[in-house]
Amino acid sequence: MAKPTRRRTITDEEIALIKAMLSKGTTNAQVHFHFNRADRLISSGRIAQIKRGKYGASVPEASLSELAAFLAQWEIRQTAASEVGPRLPTDRNVLLAMFTGSAGVWTMRLGETDEVECKQSFCLFPDQHSGDLIKAIAGLANNKGGYIFFGIVDRIFIVDGLSDSKFIDTDPSLINRSLAAALDPVPKVTKASIKFGDKTIGVLHVDKHGHAPVVALKNIAGNVKEGTIYYRYVGETRPIKPGELRQIIAHREQRAVAEFTRRMARVARGMEATIDLQSGEVRGKSGRFVIDKDLLSKIQFIREGDFSELKGAPALRLIGEVEPASSAERERVRVIRENVTPDAVIRSFLTDEAVPDPMQYIHFQAHAQRKWLPIWFYVKQTSIDVDTIVDDLRRQVATHPASRDAVVHRLRRTASAYQAHPGKPATLRVTFSRGELVLPTSEAEDMIFAYAVQGIQDGQVHLQALRPMLLACLDRAQRNDPKTGSRRSAIYRAACRLDELLYASPNHTV
Repeated sequence: MAKPTRRRTITDEEIALIKAMLSKGTTNAQVHFHFNRADRLISSGRIAQIKRGKYGASVPEASLSELAAFLAQWEIRQTAASEVGPRLPTDRNVLLAMFTGSAGVWTMRLGETDEVECKQSFCLFPDQHSGDLIKAIAGLANNKGGYIFFGIVDRIFIVDGLSDSKFIDTDPSLINRSLAAALDPVPKVTKASIKFGDKTIGVLHVDKHGHAPVVALKNIAGNVKEGTIYYRYVGETRPIKPGELRQIIAHREQRAVAEFTRRMARVARGMEATIDLQSGEVRGKSGRFVIDKDLLSKIQFIREGDFSELKGAPALRLIGEVEPASSAERERVRVIRENVTPDAVIRSFLTDEAVPDPMQYIHFQAHAQRKWLPIWFYVKQTSIDVDTIVDDLRRQVATHPASRDAVVHRLRRTASAYQAHPGKPATLRVTFSRGELVLPTSEAEDMIFAYAVQGIQDGQVHLQALRPMLLACLDRAQRNDPKTGSRRSAIYRAACRLDELLYASPNHTV
């Protein structure tokens, strides 16, 4: 049987730097001081193993320039950490500390490192020109995070300034939309700029992603390949090597163990209830009740082993009648019956009905063949941020992956139910803008009405009044024939567009 591969606690890049420091005569203790961190403790014996060639023997020693860049950057981090009060990564003083000036010429102190990339110009559109930028952001997010500077001369790292106003004029939401369409999960990026005399450079700071790896979702020209994990190494961004990928996976496992420990501590303190699957007893801090053993074997779970707090409702779903142990508690018991269908999703929205478990209505859409269903109405009821919901959907084993991906795109605002039909629907939209809402009374009018609602733009008033009107259209579209099916699809998409207008947040920050 093959011996399992032992995970390294430090990367190949760090091993190369350690070898370079040892070659210069740096003591083991000093080397250990540079690489030991609170979030990643390493043994001093590991340094001795590297020195004797018993660990990382195949890793080549770093060059003197790479070592100098690492030591200079380490000094900057130490100085920043010792200053009173935390500073944002895009704070002017933090950015200025990365440059040195002489006779009016400014250059970067360290050049390009595993946390810094420099570009002469900025380009987000068209897509085929943004591949380099997308790859750089993904690489930094998968490593330690860092900076992308625009307006810096390549190789010599002199501040040349931006040649146009593209970077300054670009709305951060456009950057976020490009990232949402190209990467998953989406990195967090902060935009800033800094002036050196009459020269302005652009800055994007990329946070280290807490749920790495960030993966490319599509091909972009010849720079980005679908399904690839990019990683920032010293002076370059390229597909990740096995050592760094193992480190990311190990970090995720550590987070999972820490979360499990936290949950068990909550149970021990009585902050969460537990169920004994043999006796049927459910015990919590505020009390307990017993599920009858005949019913216990019939219990179904939403997903085996899933007790996530993210869904806003109990993870346990009971099928059947549940009686409280005490008759005095009967009035406090509420049984939630679940039967989520496309009709239930659209009717709950059109009647403005709060549902007991809104996440079930979101999950259903990841498994349904019908593409256009209201979703933001249910997102609002969960009080959960969109990123968390998207991560939850990505973990789902979807019956129809295309449906799940369509829901994710709508949540990321890279897809919309908006569709502007010409002719009679366009004329009807003009009457909408004047506040003139006339209830359709025939099947032909229902189709025109649905098409008109699909083309409503942001800023329209009297939107709530459209709900009962669409519901009346839906009630007339219940026959099972192709023509009625097309009309029903138009009504569903119209309801989806109304849902976007009423509940989707118009402001999205990077």
